[in-house]
Amino acid sequence: MESLALLVVVILTVIMLSGPLGILLTINPIWNAALKVPALWYARRVLISVLAVVGIVAGFQVLFSGIPFLASLMVMSGMSFNIIAIKLEYQIGKFNKRATPGTPGASQL
Repeated sequence: MESLALLVVVILTVIMLSGPLGILLTINPIWNAALKVPALWYARRVLISVLAVVGIVAGFQVLFSGIPFLASLMVMSGMSFNIIAIKLEYQIGKFNKRATPGTPGASQL
C-alpha cells in the first residue's frame, strides 16, 4: 500500500511542479542567457516541451479517473500552468515580444 501512495504522490508532484518549472525556465534572464549557447537554448526548449506534455497528459488521465473535487482543482491548476509555460515558450498570441530564433527579424543562432 505504501508503494501505491508513493506512486500517487509522484504523479501529482509531476503534474503540479512541471508547470511552474516550465514558467521559471521561460523568464527573461534565463531566456537571454540560453540564447548565447545554441545547444543550451534548444535543450531548454525541449525540456519545457517534454515537461508540459507529460504534465498535461498525466493531468488528463488523473482528472478523468474520478478523483475528489479538491484534487481535481489541483490537477487543473497544474495543467493550466503547463499551458501557460507552452504559451510563453513558443510566443503564442498576438505579439512576438522576444527574439525567437527562426522567426523573421529575430536574431539567428
